[in-house]
Amino acid sequence: MATRSSGGAGVAVMVIMTVVTAARAHAADVVVRPDEITALMAARAERVGDAREFQPGGQGTFFVSPWRSAADVARWRVDVPAADAYEVRAIVRRTEGPALEVAVTAASGTVTATLPAEAAGWVRLPLDGTLALDAGRGDLTLRLAPLAAGQPFSADVHAVELVRPAARASLAARAMALRSDTGWLRRAGHGVMVHWTCESMPAHGDPRPYEEAVNAFDVEAFAAAMARTGAGFVVFTTSHAMMTFPAPLAALDRILPGRTTTRDLVADLAAALDRRGLRLVLYFHQGTTGDREWAAASGLADADSTRFYAGWRAIVTEAGERYGSRLAGWWFDDGAVAYYPRNPSWEALARAAKAGNAARLVWFNPWELVSPTDFQDVFAGEGCVEPAGSGGVLVPHGDGRYPSGPYAGLQASACLMAGGDWVHAQRDSPFAACRWTAAELATLLESFALHGNVPILNLEITQDGVVSPAVLDVFADAAAAGRCGCRGTDRKGLQAPREVLK
Repeated sequence: MATRSSGGAGVAVMVIMTVVTAARAHAADVVVRPDEITALMAARAERVGDAREFQPGGQGTFFVSPWRSAADVARWRVDVPAADAYEVRAIVRRTEGPALEVAVTAASGTVTATLPAEAAGWVRLPLDGTLALDAGRGDLTLRLAPLAAGQPFSADVHAVELVRPAARASLAARAMALRSDTGWLRRAGHGVMVHWTCESMPAHGDPRPYEEAVNAFDVEAFAAAMARTGAGFVVFTTSHAMMTFPAPLAALDRILPGRTTTRDLVADLAAALDRRGLRLVLYFHQGTTGDREWAAASGLADADSTRFYAGWRAIVTEAGERYGSRLAGWWFDDGAVAYYPRNPSWEALARAAKAGNAARLVWFNPWELVSPTDFQDVFAGEGCVEPAGSGGVLVPHGDGRYPSGPYAGLQASACLMAGGDWVHAQRDSPFAACRWTAAELATLLESFALHGNVPILNLEITQDGVVSPAVLDVFADAAAAGRCGCRGTDRKGLQAPREVLK
């Protein structure tokens, strides 16, 4: 989990994309997948103009910004296995300016759509009709321009998607068939998350090696502390910046030995939490190129993701089958900026994530971007402070699912920091104070519950497994104020004051 920021709310765009036959011989940048959705990332395109990649060189592929000129171009070389008709969707965000037309042109004709001026935030915009693509290699070109020539505009562009209509319908049906019941999550009221990783620092002094820290972790004291928060579940971090797993895991050892532990801390945690009525969800990051050993050994550094995701599925499947119903969910970070740009088989990832427990919940965190896939159960909501959800579309006493927009059909959740950072990674540093008073926290949690939106609050934790006593007191006092004794509350008319949400 990393804190990121970007520009404000946005601008409508005209997107013109032209497919031309490529006479020159070159390796295709993207192979179009007839039975999947193919994402063409704006940050990876050949570009002409001033738009630049957001967070270049970072651990994800984000978007390009700001796109301000009709003369700017993004171009992808694509390889189409067989001639067919494809639907086209553009993932764009308005930042200023008027409504814009979106047009995609190929030798067979043009498909268009209009992005309204009132469209706010990131939009996955479907273009009308289908676009016929010839077999073989070609160039796909993207241009943005206002409806009326000469009008100023500014926009951000994340990606362009291609999908055959039959494939889209089949994928949607299979994704719905894999969805799990999220009722227990809503009844839990709220969860707490801890980023306990190999980067975590003790309260004082030098850190222990990772395996020593795992061996010393006091699960009973930790579980007792988590019970004080009034939460119904705990999200515990396994891998983050570095690939590690606090348990024996043969699939990970086959890829890179030395990143697992002899003690099965996950099993011990699940048991200790279960005795106190809390469920366990595991946070898992696919790893970063900053972890060079992992990137090389796993295939994360490869242009072709086949080897990498075969290993990913093996790791997640082995863990899921071992823990079965004791593992209630997987919270996968950077879904839209690490997974999505690599065009994985989302269905294969989701099936691996549910191995051993078909009811297990799956999150693929999109940050502020649109949902990367329908093959998940819950919208992660990183940084979402609004109980009514992203865009304010959740109604009181509803079922907690997004009715429309980029997260339509997903159970709502939100992920917020209760303290100063996700990871307690600074040596000999004090805990940050809680962001809310007990009264504010109680009101905030009740307002989330009213809308069926499940907040997950990240608590700083030291390598010693200790969470700030002062922060725990705030949570315990909020529970005593009534929130945690009425999970799933339906107190009519309850709204959190705006100052509590900031």
